[in-house]
Amino acid sequence: MHRKQWTRIFAKYGRTEALDFYNRYKEELEFDIISEPDEGLVMVKTREHARNTLFYMGEVLVTESKIRHGSTVGLGLVKGSDEEFSEAMAFIDLSFKLEKFTAELNEILNTLKNIEANDVAERTEKILQTKVSFEMMND
Repeated sequence: MHRKQWTRIFAKYGRTEALDFYNRYKEELEFDIISEPDEGLVMVKTREHARNTLFYMGEVLVTESKIRHGSTVGLGLVKGSDEEFSEAMAFIDLSFKLEKFTAELNEILNTLKNIEANDVAERTEKILQTKVSFEMMND
């Protein structure tokens, strides 16, 4: 699974699962902390499709952590002020890069994908309930 996909799934649905994974396996993988969790601001860039130009919508508060095992670096960047989650995401990134604990991570991701699918189905159902029937309006 690509980094963008698993990061999105963990960030949206798996905070507790990421923290549980981190607390369970952090003693089994030796790593050095490059940078402690640190808060910062990131500019959000978006595209205006009418003119096909980029512009900055605003800023988002993020928390960033970096850890290292040998020459491999794990990065954890999460929205908001959440130091524990940032450390957990850095550890998960490092684990994927080192191909350690991937079976456990894939199990967690499959569970989170099911949660995401159910959430999307529920939201779709709510939207469809508010859909206007134009045929009924003509009667």
